[in-house]
Amino acid sequence: MFTRSTPRLLATLIIASVWPLIWATAETSLPLDTTVVRVAVVNTPQFSGLMDALVADFQSATGQKVAVYSGNDVYERALAGEADLVISHYGKSGVEKFVLGGFGSWPKTVFANQAVIAGPKSDPAGIRGLASAAEAMRRIAKAKAPFVANALPGVNYMTEIIWEQAGRPEKAGWWIETGVAKGKAVELAEQKQAYIIWGALPFLRYKQKHSSDFEILVHSDPLLQRVMVSIVARPEKLPRTNVAGAEAFQRYLLSPRAQAKISAFRSMGFGQQLWWPAGRDNSNEGGRDD
Repeated sequence: MFTRSTPRLLATLIIASVWPLIWATAETSLPLDTTVVRVAVVNTPQFSGLMDALVADFQSATGQKVAVYSGNDVYERALAGEADLVISHYGKSGVEKFVLGGFGSWPKTVFANQAVIAGPKSDPAGIRGLASAAEAMRRIAKAKAPFVANALPGVNYMTEIIWEQAGRPEKAGWWIETGVAKGKAVELAEQKQAYIIWGALPFLRYKQKHSSDFEILVHSDPLLQRVMVSIVARPEKLPRTNVAGAEAFQRYLLSPRAQAKISAFRSMGFGQQLWWPAGRDNSNEGGRDD
């Protein structure tokens, strides 16, 4: 039925249907800002201070500006056209789809952070300073000292590897598995005066925030390390990408200068190394592979 309001309704519907096309055309026609490299990075490199240190050095050396976004949704942000370079753990959800979907270039390993075994100062199992997480697990099991299983998927997987390496000790009487994770798991560990495995930097952040007297006791086992990658957004799928800037910052991250800075970086009041250079894990064209 045609009424007086019909023309206005039709006009509204037409505008609503073509507006996304008009907006997309206007968006892609805007000049690309090549003065800033937009980096989306997961939380740990940012709150630890590592990204600030690397960005400051890059900007000082090149004059190129870098804008850093930190969060858990780095690939969603990149898919929205709001990042030129993404940095995340290699196994983070979203990496595979982002790269295989043609939105990002081949991942380049840049650095690794790590987990630790933390626990009470009294250290009843005597694991402080051990280089082997498996030996620490064996001692905890032998002493029947309480151990809280942190229910984060990645931490749980690593914990099971360590338990296997330790000889699959019987869990009865010391292993506490309640399904809690992150800070809640640390709170439970404090209540029980138990050992726990978690990321070093999140643990140190928790320790500062809650004035916890728990300490990092084991941290030097390479198994505790978890590698991170950088991925340049591809302009074929994400046309508003500052590819030149992203590639320049990625080259800097992989340079011997930056890799050495990563190795030397210390943060959050902990004097031992918690960041590890991983540039060597890339192809390194022209170098020897043996």
